[in-house]
Order: sequence, then structure tokens, then C-alpha cells
Amino acid sequence: MKKSFTIKEIFLFLMVAIIFVSIFSSSTSPLYSTWSDSPDSPIFQIIGKYWVKGIIPYRDLWDLKGPFIFFVNAVGYWVTGSRLGVYGIQIISLFLTILVVFKTVRQYFPRSSSFFITLLALAGLSYTYERGNLTEEYILYPLSLSFYYILRWINDYEDKGIIQHPWKPSIIYGIVVGLCFMSRLTNALALCSAVGVISITLIYHKTYWNLIANVLAFLVGFAITTTPFLIYFSHHNALTEMWNGTFLFALKYAANSELNLSFPSIFRCILFYINSILLILVSILMVLHSKKFSLRFIIYLNTAALPFIWFCNSNGFGHYGMIVFPLFCLSVTEISKIKPALMPYLFTLFLAIGTKSIINYIFVFNQENSSVTYELEFLGQVDNIDYSSFVAYNCDPNIYLALNVCPAVKNFALQDFAISHNNLKLFSFDKLMKTFIIESFQQKKPKWILLAYNKDSKPIIHHFLSINYQLVMCDATKKLKLYKKNDNK
Repeated sequence: MKKSFTIKEIFLFLMVAIIFVSIFSSSTSPLYSTWSDSPDSPIFQIIGKYWVKGIIPYRDLWDLKGPFIFFVNAVGYWVTGSRLGVYGIQIISLFLTILVVFKTVRQYFPRSSSFFITLLALAGLSYTYERGNLTEEYILYPLSLSFYYILRWINDYEDKGIIQHPWKPSIIYGIVVGLCFMSRLTNALALCSAVGVISITLIYHKTYWNLIANVLAFLVGFAITTTPFLIYFSHHNALTEMWNGTFLFALKYAANSELNLSFPSIFRCILFYINSILLILVSILMVLHSKKFSLRFIIYLNTAALPFIWFCNSNGFGHYGMIVFPLFCLSVTEISKIKPALMPYLFTLFLAIGTKSIINYIFVFNQENSSVTYELEFLGQVDNIDYSSFVAYNCDPNIYLALNVCPAVKNFALQDFAISHNNLKLFSFDKLMKTFIIESFQQKKPKWILLAYNKDSKPIIHHFLSINYQLVMCDATKKLKLYKKNDNK
């Protein structure tokens, strides 16, 4: 029996994980002394950091993501008191993911080739990592493990005629969907597509008891990752707020999403979602090669196509592409069997993607965050700011981490972004968000508000500001204003 991993391989993979996260997670890595320009990671860090100190997510600090990502950041800050704890969790998560990727490709390639292919998979991942600490990366390990078991079942089905699907992997499927349910539901699209085809296959072959066993196992996994959060927020009377942040606003935001169809945007999206595109092409190649529609083809095509359809109807953010990272293993193993002459071209493509990512991080992303620098300099001109009652409006959320202050309003970051970024306005999303933002400010009325403004449009709270606040300072060059609450308000 072959050893899964040697001590040397485990050590090398750990070093690879440390190097990868250190280079590409500019929002948490100690290699970067300046604040990253990532808008999402600091929001997750802020909620996690102050969750440890007693605030309740959604009730006290709000964002339209599920609680799992806040929990990860809370654990990181609980362990170290800083973003280094999050950095450590990222390394562990990626290390486990690398082991699964290596184990998957090891079924088809020698050890040396498997190691190189694993590095190529990471090269593709680097382009979608987007400064790290995002919802997708923390499900990569169980998601990759799920596809490892799905690939094994496909092989057993086609090579050995084994129809029944083992029930134990379904627990992992349920865990993944539960984590996505508690972070970003669309992250489960690829896995749900594969699980759906497997379920239909079991029904077709009338293996109902096996289907029932897998459904029950799936529900157990789902409950493991969702029940603790539901109990916690119910206990703290914040369950409604959690549902709103996790689903209501998130689904309306998703429904209002649309892709930028400019050429540079399309080119970036091809690189972002290359693993979906690659597996779709491989699926077509499989049919041309075998002259039949196999179960493997159906699973591969659906698994790649469903997320890709979502990508094409989304805002086109690069980190969405992380959810199809495990599909690289499916593509590379299939190409090696049916068209090995294409392997050098595949290697070249992913090496180029990885090289571009490294260049981006060395020469582009490793720059001072000018927004935070300007905001700190601007605030430094006033001596008596009460940061215990302070909020930044439309500013870089890193400002809270730089000042080491907890926001005084639960809707504390990117307040106008969700509305201004969307054009379809389905389900009255803009009206819903406007009401929510204004009410959150009316409820707390913080003493100080730092506003980053756009001269071409008024902030949503402009009427609230005109009634309750006085302008203390304005910088037309940096487009910053500082407001103080009127004493009689």
C-alpha cells in the first residue's frame, strides 16, 4: 500500500502554504507593513475582532455575509489579538487543501509530477486569492475533499460498476454546504451541481435506501456547521438580523449583480474563472474522444457550467473563482488520459497565471494604501475627536483597524457601495438598503462622522447630516469631510 505522504512532502507542503499566504494575503500577512486595499478582509477582521470583545455580529456590527467568516476572524483575533491569528488559520486551511489536491492527482501521476501539478493548481488559485481572508478560501479544504470523494465514486461507477455512493463522504458534502449557507451560499454551486447529478443517478438505478442514507448523512453534516450559529444568534436575540445579513440582503445584492462587459474585464474574468472554462472544454473533448455522453461527462459539465453561468451574471469579482479551484484536478487528470499532448500547454498557461500574480503582488499590491494614509492625516488635524463614538462613511474600512477603534454604527463600511454598484434595482434593493443605512445612523447618532464624498453625488445620509451635524473640516483635494454632532441633538 502506497504511503499518502512522506515526511518530506508534508514539510514541503507546509512551507508552500506559508510562502503562498505570506505573499498573496496582503490583508493579513506580516510581509506587508501597510494596510491592504482589500475592502472585504478588514470588514471581516473588524467584526471578528470586536466579537471577541463582546459585540454581537449583525446586531452591533453588520455586513451582508454569513457568520462563519466573522467566526474565523474572531478565532484568529482571540488567539493572537491581531491579524496574525487569521494569517495562521489561513496557512492551516491552505496546507490541508494542498494535501487533498496532491492526494487527488497522486491517483493518476507519479509523486514528482503530482507535486508539480499541485503547485500549478496553486498558481491558478493565486490569481483569485484577492489579498486573502475571504469567504471562499476557508471552504477550500472540505470542498477539495468533497471532489476527491466524488472522483473516486465516478471511477468506481464507471470502472467497477459500483452504483452505490458511500454515505460517509456525504457528511463532508453537508458540512461544505452548511459552511456556504453560513458564509456565501453561491460558494456551494459547484458541489451542489455534482451532488444533484449523483442523487439523480441513484434514483435512476432505484438504489433508494442508499440515497436515503446519503441524504441523512448530508443533513448531519449540514447541521454540524449551521446549528451552533443558529443557537448562538437565537440566544442573543439576533437571529432575524443574522438571516437578513446572510440571506435577505445577500440574495437581493446577488440578484442586482451584473458583469462589466468591457474587454479588460472579460479578459480578467477568463483568468478568474479559468478552472470552470477549462473543465467545460475538457468535457467537450471527452465527448469528441469517446463518442458518448458518460456519467463523468455529465457531472463534469454541470459542475463547471453552473458556477460559470453564475459568474457571468455576477459582479465578476475574482475571488468568486476560488469555488471552482478543485475542478483543476478533474481537468488535468482527464487531459492526461485523453489528450496528453495538451499537458505542456496547460502547464505553460498556469505558470503564466502564477507569474502574473506574483508580479501584481510585488509591484502593484505592495503599495501604501493612500486612502487610509489620507484619512489618518486628515483626522490628525483635530485633537478632541471622541473615537468611542466615531464612524467612517464611505471610507476605507481599514481606518478602524489603523485607529484601533470599534465603529459606533452597525452599518459601518462601504455604506453607499452596494447601491451605487448595482444598476438593475430588482426587488427594490436600493430602497431597502437606503432605509437600513439611514435608520442605523438615526438610532446611534455618533458624535463624529468622517465622510469620503463624491462631488457628483450626495451620500445617502446627507439629509440626516444637515439636520444633526455641523461641518468641522473639509479637504476638497482628498474629498474628505469631518462632521461633529450638534450639542442639542
